Amino acid sequence: MSKSTTTDREDITFEQGYEELKSIVARLNEDDVPVHEMFEGFRRGKGLEQALRSYLTEREGELTEIEQGDNLPEFNIVAPSGRDEDRASGPDAGVEGELVARSSSSKESRGTTAIDEEIPF
Repeated sequence: MSKSTTTDREDITFEQGYEELKSIVARLNEDDVPVHEMFEGFRRGKGLEQALRSYLTEREGELTEIEQGDNLPEFNIVAPSGRDEDRASGPDAGVEGELVARSSSSKESRGTTAIDEEIPF
């Protein structure tokens, strides 16, 4: 019995692969599946399963890096443009002063800043 080896890789999105794998499983659970189709479905399904698991493992590693603060985009926070008078009369007037006041009192009592509490990450 000869084993067919292929070096061609098929490009497929995770979602497409997952849907196809579910379809293969559903077909293999039917009663009228010919033996040849069963083997080919099982081969393709195992290949998809391996690729999907590998993809998720890689993404899990990336998530761990992100949580640790590695490989993040860098940002430079700047003051809003415009004159001070325009900002003082806008809908956010007084917010910066309020944050600074809360920040200094919260920081001393809990070791965090008000800004830390407002950022969901």
